[in-house]
Amino acid sequence: MPEPLTQEGLQNLVSSIINEPLDRRKPLWRFFLVEDVEGGTALFGRIHHCIGDGIALIRVLLDMTSENVEDSLRPNLAGADQPARRRRTRGLIGSTMRAAYGLARNSVDLGKTLVGQTLLTLEDPRHPARIAKSLGVVSAASTAILAKLLLLPPDRETVFKGELSAIKRVVWSQPLDLANIKQIGRVFDATINDVLVSAVAGALRDYMLQAGDDPNIDNINAMVPVNLRPLDHVTELGNQFALVYLPLSVSLDDAAARLKATKHAMDVLKQSPEPFLVYQILGIIGNLPLDLAKQATTWFSSKASTVLTNVPGPRQQIYFAGLPLRQLMFWVPQSGKISMGISIISYNGSVLLGLMVDDTLVKSPQLIMDHFAHQLELLAAHAKARNDETVEQARSIPDQKPAPQPADEHADLTAQ
Repeated sequence: MPEPLTQEGLQNLVSSIINEPLDRRKPLWRFFLVEDVEGGTALFGRIHHCIGDGIALIRVLLDMTSENVEDSLRPNLAGADQPARRRRTRGLIGSTMRAAYGLARNSVDLGKTLVGQTLLTLEDPRHPARIAKSLGVVSAASTAILAKLLLLPPDRETVFKGELSAIKRVVWSQPLDLANIKQIGRVFDATINDVLVSAVAGALRDYMLQAGDDPNIDNINAMVPVNLRPLDHVTELGNQFALVYLPLSVSLDDAAARLKATKHAMDVLKQSPEPFLVYQILGIIGNLPLDLAKQATTWFSSKASTVLTNVPGPRQQIYFAGLPLRQLMFWVPQSGKISMGISIISYNGSVLLGLMVDDTLVKSPQLIMDHFAHQLELLAAHAKARNDETVEQARSIPDQKPAPQPADEHADLTAQ
């Protein structure tokens, strides 16, 4: 890697690589090993979305890693006792696949990760497809949702909307402490995702103000992928997700108010069959003739200003080929006229935010990173103030004698 051998230098290198089209004469993926990056090595891959969605690809990553150094270096070459002639006929590919299967047996336990869930289902046990089935696909609710999608106007003009160039840039944040984010969520009775998305909305608002754009006019929409992959199909590749529109409350200037509005919007979508219906619509678009499919994609994407996705990674430290993975990051692609992709990933007690932006429209993406960290600090301050107020109120309540216990044992348990 050219100087500087830092995160900034790696961001510049990755940005230059992503602007090179994949060679369609070859399989649609490439991997790069970049040495001497802040005392370590970076492994960077580009994978066409037709191969798999984020949940599927995280599963592939986990099958190549382990929870300790020893297992990450111990491939179990299944079939080593086979006759030599049969082994030779399989050649290099057969040996590689046997090694991969052996590593998979020592890989990270799926049950210890949140890999089976995404942004809208991360802390919600109900599966969107089951919700849709329980409400009935052909119902008044479904008709209303379809009407809403058809009548939803294009997202308003902002600094994030405009004529796209051919140049993309990527940046990512420093690791943020997941425990602090969880604490904010507990105080506000919100999920981790509610906190992160509201901080993203605040960061975009700050950037708009700095760019001379007025965020107070109205909110903007994010297009959010929702995982529809059942846990018993989590090892399959391909794409099994829908897209929904999530309003980002950039018009609110108070961090706590933004968090409340974000939580409400997320809760509404969690109860809706909209993801399942959109999944069917996307299937129809995918089978249209190419020109019609492009028109439909442009129409669909015009209703949002960004793609926002969260792929939760392993909760614990993992190892690849004997070395610890210090950080994980990914970037979501954009379709149609959307200029920005926002990616969130949690791993081993930390959270990272990544951006892929159009170089002409978003000229200073690092500022959004800085604003995001500041917004989390504001939410932490709000949470501390609210927590201190609750403690003070509890201290001001005079001691009272314990209330008499109900005679009925069942009533006592219910009261507890």
